[in-house]
Amino acid sequence: KIFKNIMPHVRLSASRISTVKKCSWVYWSKYVNKVPDSSNTGASRGSVCHNIFEYLGKDRHKKHFDSVIESGSTKSSKALSKLIKIQSSSQDPPVDGEEDLDLIDKFIVNGLSYDFYGLDRGKPDEAISEKVFDLEVEDDNNSYHIYGFIDKLFLYDKGKKAIVRDFKTSKKVYVGSEITDNLQNLMYCLAVKKLYPDCEEVRTEFLFLK
Repeated sequence: KIFKNIMPHVRLSASRISTVKKCSWVYWSKYVNKVPDSSNTGASRGSVCHNIFEYLGKDRHKKHFDSVIESGSTKSSKALSKLIKIQSSSQDPPVDGEEDLDLIDKFIVNGLSYDFYGLDRGKPDEAISEKVFDLEVEDDNNSYHIYGFIDKLFLYDKGKKAIVRDFKTSKKVYVGSEITDNLQNLMYCLAVKKLYPDCEEVRTEFLFLK
């Protein structure tokens, strides 16, 4: 208790824990000394895709979703295509070249084609895009602070069942312990249980868009 009062909790996320496990110096430089992180085109493409998925998660934009699914391309919607180009050019580094835009188009189509509205298991009670969690957890003698974002969260059966979906634009598909003991999955499940105490079943889906 004395230690907790003197030392404030570090906000833990899956990426922070993964970084410190790989290299404590990178963690110290990035999160303590606040050294600017050098971005890359892969991260930029991922940001664009996540922003578009959040945009299309709103019911009023479903007509653009329908257009993409019918045509197999985001280019069928002028409004959506324009938004993608704006988002792509505003990234650091920008990803508004023809090759990058083609990749983004394929990623988005793949993401939208996989039960984007969570209807395969019946109409969800609630569908949330970019659900933020920022939680202080007290569990027996353990006390910690976790935070993060859930790309898509679907709640069914009056909140007793949940599906967490995370979009991945990375090339490498999970193998081995990345599947059986996935830190991000464990954190998502914990967050859902804390946010929705009546939830009895949580299913996590990692959707690799490539």
